[in-house]
Amino acid sequence: MVQTDLGDGQLLTLTGRLDAQAVTVLEQRCARLIESQTRTLMINVGTLDYLSSPGLRSLLITGKSLQKQSGKLVLVAGAGPVRQIIELAGFGKIFPVYATVDEAVKQTTAKSQVLHTKECGADVLTVFGRVDAERAPDLEKAGRSILEKDYLKLIINLGAVQYLSSAGLCALLNLAKLAKARQSRMILCGPAPAVLQVLKLSGFDKILPISEELSEALAL
Repeated sequence: MVQTDLGDGQLLTLTGRLDAQAVTVLEQRCARLIESQTRTLMINVGTLDYLSSPGLRSLLITGKSLQKQSGKLVLVAGAGPVRQIIELAGFGKIFPVYATVDEAVKQTTAKSQVLHTKECGADVLTVFGRVDAERAPDLEKAGRSILEKDYLKLIINLGAVQYLSSAGLCALLNLAKLAKARQSRMILCGPAPAVLQVLKLSGFDKILPISEELSEALAL
């Protein structure tokens, strides 16, 4: 089980089997999060190999506990056996269910979010929404928290960014300077055509590598 801070909520990515033995651990983690005032809890069950009936009951209990605290449970599950189980159990009528984490974050929040994950030994910041004067500091803060440690590779995934302002460009530039000072690598990836145009007009393609896909950035 991997926990990721979403700013306004928490993401739990589950792996393996959510059976009777694993349910207790999940329920304890969820209870602690709810007690710590987490109001949006996103659980990625699509990464599970198996989802049992006790697992379904655990998710239902967690969702109801959140609702009592004016919170919400959001489930993530792509096409596959686990998604079929969730649909057959009628969970789609009780909780929001999305195919990917990116879609879930975009649909459950209107403001920009920065999601930090680790993939193939690299730190990945996935940015959602509008990176404007209000939200650019969130991006810079998240990037600095990584670069100020001994990380060697930071990828900033801009695939879900709808708008990149001058403040957003400034945040990226500050992070690029910090990466250089820390002898770390920083790579941008996935910008939409409009965002890519802004980056090129600002000369970022001459400052940082820009990859079309995350997989390409991970391979660099």
